[in-house]
Amino acid sequence: MTTLPFENKISKDKNVLVALQNDNTINSELQYLIENFCGLVINNLSDREIDFSNKNIYVCGDLNILTETNLFLNIIEEFSVNYENYNPEKSKIVTLGEVPVVISNAGVYYRKLFVGESNFDKIKSEHDFQELTESNKESKALRKGIYLSKVTKTPAEDGKDAFHYHLLRCSSNLTGPTDNFRSTDTKIINILNKCVQESFESKTELNHALVQIYENKKKTADSEKEVKAKIKAHSDKTKDMPKEGLIAFCTFYDDSNTEQLKPSTTDRFDWCYKQTSALTRLHFKLKKNVEDDSLEKEFSVTLYPNSAFIIPLSTNRLYTHEIKPSVLGVDQIPIRMGYVVRCSNLEAMHTDDQTYIKENDSYIKLEKMTPELQEELRNSYYEENISEKMMEYGKIHFSMNSGDYEKPIF
Repeated sequence: MTTLPFENKISKDKNVLVALQNDNTINSELQYLIENFCGLVINNLSDREIDFSNKNIYVCGDLNILTETNLFLNIIEEFSVNYENYNPEKSKIVTLGEVPVVISNAGVYYRKLFVGESNFDKIKSEHDFQELTESNKESKALRKGIYLSKVTKTPAEDGKDAFHYHLLRCSSNLTGPTDNFRSTDTKIINILNKCVQESFESKTELNHALVQIYENKKKTADSEKEVKAKIKAHSDKTKDMPKEGLIAFCTFYDDSNTEQLKPSTTDRFDWCYKQTSALTRLHFKLKKNVEDDSLEKEFSVTLYPNSAFIIPLSTNRLYTHEIKPSVLGVDQIPIRMGYVVRCSNLEAMHTDDQTYIKENDSYIKLEKMTPELQEELRNSYYEENISEKMMEYGKIHFSMNSGDYEKPIF
């Protein structure tokens, strides 16, 4: 991966996988994990050349053959035996979906990171989702969405309340303001930031989310064809992100149409109708002007339920990504919630019906957008979609999103 100075990188030495199996007991699923694990793979813990301090250690196989250790172990349930009596104070049982794998040297995938949670329903109940328009369209999109940030309240000098939060201005225009992180959001963000510490080189904080529900449109008497919610190829807009920032694509599904689906016979994380996946894919395609033979031209990530795919901004710079729904009919696929968490470096304050943004340690008013400013910014957005260069936006004191001018929901 061609990275620029200050861009974050996938770390290959913070995680260790100890595969205790012999060659005869390694099936294709375990072989995939060994080949794509985000970190170092070894066969025992007695290697004196490895410093295990500050390492996140995963282990699989027969725990009876493991020499006693004071190291804390994450025991992979699906590939391990004889772990029931292992010291619970020095170990934790994890599922395969919680173990990080590297996809195409472009991102780190946790295939089922959020276990045992009905997050779709919880998140939907904790927020009032808003109508959404896309940057160059007046019509409403099929999907509904909401921006989320941690919102705090302090008394302002004039006695009126001041609300502090982060903005991340992109081309998705919502009909309402930023909402506060609720209990489910806080759990998700905390889990993601722990993963970031363990799988990326540079310290950064995921602190802002764009959450969208991808509603589909069935065929009706008024509509001759069904329509699936999708997003065309683009790069995320980075003007409010630090250079070491990351993007985490989290996915949750509802239970609609799942009675027709069964777990895949070849992929434990996928859901299928007969042999066809019912899940959405995130498709990455190398930008046309990128000349690097070490990079894959294109690749797809099946967005499993409760998964998180985390990429550095170098991947966003070199590739576009596109949301592609399943080829199955609308009545055969569940509704997806895309929960995209990013790093914002734009602090905002709202007080007395006015939004301010922080620049050089001072707050300045968020200005109204003029047609000329809008056109200039759209040209920059287009450039970021096609260029492999790091965009330099300069000073942007306005927002395309009308909700950014409103008081956040506390």
